[in-house]
Amino acid sequence: MSVFVFDQNTISMIRYILALQRFNEYLAGPQGLNAYLCAISFNRVLIQTGLKFPKFQKENPRDMRVYEVIRFLEQKSHISPTTAQKLREYVDFHDSLMNTSSQTAPKKANPKAQEILRFLCTEAGLDQDKELKNRTFEDIATLGTRQSATNENYEKLVESDFDNFDKLYEKCPALQMEIEKRLTTQLRGAQISGFTPNTGGIWLPFVTLETHNNRAHIDRASVGVTFTPVDIRIGLNFGSQAHKYRIRYYEMLLNGELMNEFESLNRKDTGYCLCDTFWHYHIRNLQSLQWCLTLYGSTKITIERAIEETKQLEGTLLTANKYLISKVIKRTREDFVYVLNGIVGEISKTLTELYPTIERINKVEA
Repeated sequence: MSVFVFDQNTISMIRYILALQRFNEYLAGPQGLNAYLCAISFNRVLIQTGLKFPKFQKENPRDMRVYEVIRFLEQKSHISPTTAQKLREYVDFHDSLMNTSSQTAPKKANPKAQEILRFLCTEAGLDQDKELKNRTFEDIATLGTRQSATNENYEKLVESDFDNFDKLYEKCPALQMEIEKRLTTQLRGAQISGFTPNTGGIWLPFVTLETHNNRAHIDRASVGVTFTPVDIRIGLNFGSQAHKYRIRYYEMLLNGELMNEFESLNRKDTGYCLCDTFWHYHIRNLQSLQWCLTLYGSTKITIERAIEETKQLEGTLLTANKYLISKVIKRTREDFVYVLNGIVGEISKTLTELYPTIERINKVEA
């Protein structure tokens, strides 16, 4: 087991660095950013590691001398002399980048930065090649996603939030926690999407409790709530790498395996519908559940086509979905302000009702 300490923010930063590395040719911005981030992440790990030992616990982290941490780890035989020397080289690299008198942009793929990144991945228990392959643009967008503190109070949504998504986004972590408190099924909140102008929306996902990965909503089915400036959608979603789960869902629709669940939803609330999404969060093609319950010949052909389209998309990221069981609340509704007053209750009720459906979809064999 590694002696080094990695908190979730550091793990997220490592994955962000890998995402930048994978999509480097598509990104604009300062060259050599990865080198700075690698150096900062390494320095953070040394400080966090020092703080787990009594010798350093009384120190202010900002004042901690990381060379002393390395010497302590070597003296206590937590690391070998060879590793200690490598770590000192990494510290020197960090200090050279942070020196304000030498703020020159390093090369895109600085060898020392790549060496530090390999070290971080190894000590954090991350398979660098696998992690790099699994990185998506969403990792870049979600770096700034902050987790809600346990004592953060939920602030009600108001209509003006939909004119200022920066404000709405600030409310989302506490909103997600408030929803989770009211759930009566085996669901938990997962990582909230990052809000960027490129997506135009915010997604608050919830996944089944047996999924321990906080990014499980990316590679399987999830339920949750989406906010855009013009509407709210509560319902099913498939992440950008959830191809096999989406195929399974379409096959279940085609074979009538979700008839009981859909009929039950139809009885509980007339607000349920099926809809398509495009470019992550935007909605179109709303239709009643009856479209799927009747399974006319034309309906079957349409679903079969959706299955084939998904199979052809294997290896590429999904940015649109079809036939998602949902409730859609348009901002143009006259009672939109009234709906917002009870939105937490409406979301938690809907997610609870959708739980049997997502549970069945996610039982697809790996």
